Amino acid sequence: MTFLNPAVLFGLISAAIPILLHLFNLRKLKTIEFSTLSFLKELQKTKIRRIKVRQWLLLLLRTLLILLIVLAFSRPTLKGSLPGSMADRAKTTAVLVIDDSPSMIASDEHGEFFKQATDAGVGITNLLRDGDELVLTKLSETRFAAAPTSAQKNFSVVRSTLHELKPSFIHRSLDDALRSAATSMASSKNFNQEVYILSDFKAGMIPPSPALVSDLTFSPAVQFFLLPIGERELQNISIDTVEIPNAIFEMNKPFAVDARITNHSSVAAHNHLISIIQDGARVAQKGFDLSAGQSTTIEFSITPKRTGFVNGMVELEDDDLEFDNRRYFTVDVPAEIRVAVLGSLADAHYIQLALQTKLTDSTTSLRLNELSLDRLTTAQLSNTDVIILSNPHNLDAESIEKLRTFVTNGGGMIIFPGTQTAARDFNASFASAFGISKMLPAEPQQTEASTKSFIEFSKTDLRHPVFQGMFEAYDAAVHGRSPSQQPLLESPRILQSINLQPASNAHAIISLSNGFPFLTDEHVGAGHIFIFSVAAVPQWSDFPFKGLFVPLLHRSVAYLASPQTSDRSIFAGDEYKIPVEHISAQRIRIIQPNNESNLLNAAGNDRFFQFTQTDLPGNYTLKNGTNIAGMFSVNVDPAESNTVRATDFQINNTFQRWKIPQNHIHRISDVGAIEKTIMQVRLGTEWWKHLLALALLVAIAELLVARETKKELVSLYAGHE
Repeated sequence: MTFLNPAVLFGLISAAIPILLHLFNLRKLKTIEFSTLSFLKELQKTKIRRIKVRQWLLLLLRTLLILLIVLAFSRPTLKGSLPGSMADRAKTTAVLVIDDSPSMIASDEHGEFFKQATDAGVGITNLLRDGDELVLTKLSETRFAAAPTSAQKNFSVVRSTLHELKPSFIHRSLDDALRSAATSMASSKNFNQEVYILSDFKAGMIPPSPALVSDLTFSPAVQFFLLPIGERELQNISIDTVEIPNAIFEMNKPFAVDARITNHSSVAAHNHLISIIQDGARVAQKGFDLSAGQSTTIEFSITPKRTGFVNGMVELEDDDLEFDNRRYFTVDVPAEIRVAVLGSLADAHYIQLALQTKLTDSTTSLRLNELSLDRLTTAQLSNTDVIILSNPHNLDAESIEKLRTFVTNGGGMIIFPGTQTAARDFNASFASAFGISKMLPAEPQQTEASTKSFIEFSKTDLRHPVFQGMFEAYDAAVHGRSPSQQPLLESPRILQSINLQPASNAHAIISLSNGFPFLTDEHVGAGHIFIFSVAAVPQWSDFPFKGLFVPLLHRSVAYLASPQTSDRSIFAGDEYKIPVEHISAQRIRIIQPNNESNLLNAAGNDRFFQFTQTDLPGNYTLKNGTNIAGMFSVNVDPAESNTVRATDFQINNTFQRWKIPQNHIHRISDVGAIEKTIMQVRLGTEWWKHLLALALLVAIAELLVARETKKELVSLYAGHE
């Protein structure tokens, strides 16, 4: 306990006055005349004893009354760390974190949430004095800050900055706010250390699987003030994700777009509209019903009308929050696929013939590039979309690394084995470097054709995108099937094959009757590898002569040349990396959704262009000179749409992970109580009002006891007379 007016405590000496008066009255004898001694016998001993007890009680009450009055005027406080005048003059370091996330654009009867937060921030600055310092931090800037924000001692500048702040589209967590505050507070030497977090404290600020707390810690002196903003329940339906299942993108060929929708409201949505927009034109629209708190997936089918990068957007009708009513995506519809076939003429003869054949139903042309493994360069790979290796063997480590980088950065590769493809060498080079399926140690076994012993297809995953549209030319009447029946693949007769042990990231597209895969799809980084278990030569099988060979090879190349759209989408405020190999230039220009442009340079041996100015949602265009080299999408983190207030348990659990005591966390539910709460934490809770109330009760008790004592004395003397 501390005292804000400790000098008043000298008044406690006055508590001795009732004691002195009591002792003085004991020595003052009073003569009472009476006629006979019989009166003394009639006095009741109990009545005299009761009068003495009340006199002692009066002494106690009068002494206590003086003590309480003196203590009340000395203004005692609890939990204060310094005596009143010293605590009032102690310097303060404050960190003010303003939540500028998209959900703060909502409003209630007090106005926009963000405006309420900045006004409260101005009120906090008004409580600071000369010598104090304040660090103002926007929540959107708490994750990638290179250095802590410098403390400001000119609070008029801080107030001007607060008035100029605008909400952003960037989502950050409560952990990000605490990490930034710990960094800013690390160098503080002031006695009062305070962190203010002004936010709507939505549940989306608490990640379901929070990252481990860093080595940063807070001083035991730091106090935390949480000011929740916003009281109204919001009615909001959001687009959480837009996904395009693995597809082959071709002009005039439809592909699917799946939009995940969630109703965050407490009421059901009926006939709510959702649309899909392609290159600025609305191409489809649907209505849907969705119960409160439920999610659903709505599927669209769109058809590109041109080649190149296509802008896409899924859009909901307006509600309380607009930032999550739009979600952007982009797809690349190639006009030409650049294919490099690496292998001897004998090994790759049928592969080249198949690729030179033009499919009647394809709008994408193939361009064959001539490459050599012994002279493989990064520049050559940057001008290639798909590499086909036929009978790979004796590859050096440098070539393997170049091929691995090519695939990891989004390139495609097809591997056909050959007579020189040994299991031990393949596993030591390709399998270990790429993390793909391994060849079993046994060497390939060849069966004499005269024995008529061969293996065939057993199972086929016709849902794989490589089969998308492949069977449209089939004549159901010729094959004796109705259109509703699943098409059957004509299996080649396989005399020789390699046995693959599928890796965890491998998917068997076609399996053989011996239980091993014929064709596997291996996911490696941002790219894919197809591995065939037979060579494209007649000595292994009649696969090159089957009607399946040409379309399957074309569809495989088209699939591998179609990068996944998820690799071209990030959240607002995140960093986007563009591999230099994909651009084949040391300088590119990025056009933002607001048409502003940024010039990026790849310095030194950098393998990536790094772009961090992703504050705006939308589609960004990469240009190499006048040519469009790529596109990527920026969207708001779907966690921002979860605007339900986080529970005290969730918030306390976050602070507990940071080892912050619960008694150092102060929630301010009323903006008008900011000053009172802060001063109570700095100086302690004042008890003078309670002491005065108690003094009043003691005074009343003293009056009652004194009156009863006087009656007893009068009664006693009257009886005597």
